[in-house]
Formats: sequence, structure tokens, C-alpha cells
Amino acid sequence: MIAVDAPVKVLIADDQTLFRAGLARILARDPRLEVVAQAKNGSEAVEETLSLRPDVVLMDLQMPGLNGVEAVKRLHQDAPAVRVLVLSAYADRSMVTEAIDSGAVGYADKDITPEEMVQRILSASSTSQRNRPGPVDLSEREVHVLKQVASGLSNKQIANRLGISEKTVRNHLSRVFNKLRAANRTEAVLNAMRVGLLVF
Repeated sequence: MIAVDAPVKVLIADDQTLFRAGLARILARDPRLEVVAQAKNGSEAVEETLSLRPDVVLMDLQMPGLNGVEAVKRLHQDAPAVRVLVLSAYADRSMVTEAIDSGAVGYADKDITPEEMVQRILSASSTSQRNRPGPVDLSEREVHVLKQVASGLSNKQIANRLGISEKTVRNHLSRVFNKLRAANRTEAVLNAMRVGLLVF
């Protein structure tokens, strides 16, 4: 009997009923995905995730009560194997950065195409199931610094955020560029995405 990969289990958390239901219908058309639950706020998202253990959670940033960032923090602590992609209708860079700092694996704008959304979910899922790629072995701090770069922060902003010197940031990035065979910040982020270290 030929083994068939199980579909990726997805939970959608968004306070807009129409968007949430529409996205669920779109994702349900792809046999590689299975929407296992929907949540209208962060508290429901955390509760349902801890109960159902989906592979990927699509988390809206702006929700009443427990917002997306706080929900990401809780899930990163209580369900670290679950991968969270944060969603927003607008790119609030500070909230996106905070969500990534808190454990989200990436960000998706609500304006992307259904095909792009499916690919990001599949990428996030494969990230959750992988070990760190052999030829690209970034330290936890190097990955953290690279996530700040991907969020658009300058070396000075990264240094201030992490409480380290700009020289230390440059040293981390130098090692990251070398390991990822990248010539600049953009190429480093793209190469990291290709090997599954970052999902955006």
C-alpha cells in the first residue's frame, strides 16, 4: 500500500468572520491542507491550538482581547512545535517584528493570492518538520539577528533591540552572510527562506 502524506492541519484565527470563512473555503480546496478549526480571537486560538495541535496557525495580529502577538507568545511557550504565520491587512512593522521576536515563523499580507498563501503554509509546515539543514548551521542568535534584518531593521535598530553593539551585529551578519553564501542583506534573507530558516 502506498503511503500518502497526511494533509497539513491549519487553524485560522481572525476576528473578521467573512475573511475567516472565505480563507477556510479557499484552503479546503487544496488536498494538501486541512482546516481543523477557526478562532475569532487570540484566546480561542490558543485554546484550540493546545487542544488540536495543528501544524500551522494563521494568526491575525489585530484581534480583540488577546491580540495576535500575545497569542504567538503563549503558543511559542506552550506549543513550540506549532508554526505560526501572522496575518494583517496592513504591514504594521512594529507588530510584525514583535510577533517574529515572539516566535512566529513569518508574515503574510492578506492581499496575497490564494496560491501564495498555500505555498507559505506548506513552507511553514515543512519548517516545523525539519532539522536544521546540514550545510547551513546558524546559531540561535544568528537566526534571531537575521529575522530582524528580514523585518527591515537597520544594524543600529537591531543593536538597540537586542542590547548589543553595532559591531556585534555586524559580526553576526558577517558569519550569516558567509554561511548562507550571500553578498548582502537581501540575498541572505532570500537564501535563508530557500533553506527553510525563515518563512515570509
